[in-house]
Amino acid sequence: MKFNCANIALEVEVTGTGEPVLIIHGFTGSGSAMAPLTELLGGTRIAPDLIGHGRSESPISLDPYSLKNISLQLSSLMKQLDASPASIIGYSLGGRIALTFALSHPEMVKSLALIGTSPGISNGQERERRLKHDHELAASISEAGIGKFIDTWVAMPMWESLRQSLTPEQWHDSITQRTANHPLGLANSLRASGTGAMPPLHDILEDLGAPTLLIVGEQDSKFLHIAKEMAPRIPRARIEIIANSGHATHLEQPHATAEAIMQHFSC
Repeated sequence: MKFNCANIALEVEVTGTGEPVLIIHGFTGSGSAMAPLTELLGGTRIAPDLIGHGRSESPISLDPYSLKNISLQLSSLMKQLDASPASIIGYSLGGRIALTFALSHPEMVKSLALIGTSPGISNGQERERRLKHDHELAASISEAGIGKFIDTWVAMPMWESLRQSLTPEQWHDSITQRTANHPLGLANSLRASGTGAMPPLHDILEDLGAPTLLIVGEQDSKFLHIAKEMAPRIPRARIEIIANSGHATHLEQPHATAEAIMQHFSC
C-alpha cells in the first residue's frame, strides 16, 4: 500500500503482528527483495520500497534522496503506522540509512541489526573519488540502459558468493527485480545517497544508544574490516559473522541471519 511520507509516495508492505520491525533494503533492491529474511522474522514487519526503488516515487529532484531526507520519510511512515520505537534491520544502503535514522531519531529506535554496513568514508579525498565514481555510474544508467547497468553491477566480485548461493531461478528473479527499478530513481540514489555523498558518521557513532548488531559474511572481507572498526565506537555493539556467506547474508544464509537478528532483538 502507498503512504505519503514527507511528500514522497512510498510503497510499503506490512505483515504480521506484534513488536514493529522496520526492514530497509539495499541499492537496486526493494522491500520484496528482503522477503527471504522477512518471512523468517516475527513481529509486525514493515518493508518499504525506498525512494527511487520498486514501486515508490522516483522524483527528478536530488534533494529527497539524501540520507537525511530518507530518514524523514521513514520517520513519517513509522508515525503513520504508530510503529515506534521499532527494531530496525538495514542492509548495505539500508544499513547506512538505518544508522542515519537511529542517530537523528533515537527515540524511534529500540535496537539495530546492520548487515554489511558502513558509516561512510572518513577520508575527504577518498570520499570525493567515490562521489565522482558514483556520478559516473549514475550517468551510465541513462547512457547504457538499466539492463546493461544491472548486468555490470552484479558482475562485481562482491556478488560472486551470492550468485553461487542462489539457484539459477532465484538469480534470474533477483535480476528481474533489480531491472524493474526506475532508471532515474537508481541514478539519483547513487548521486545523493551513495557512500560518496554520505556525511561520514564515524565521529558520532558514540552517540548511538540503541543496542547494535553488526552482521557480516565471513567472505566479505571489506565489510568485516569495517565492522571491526565500527564496533569499538558504538557503546552497545557486537559483531556476528555469518559462515559461508558474502555481502548479502540475508539472501545467502537467511536462516542463520534471521536467528542472529531475533536473538539480538529478544535481548
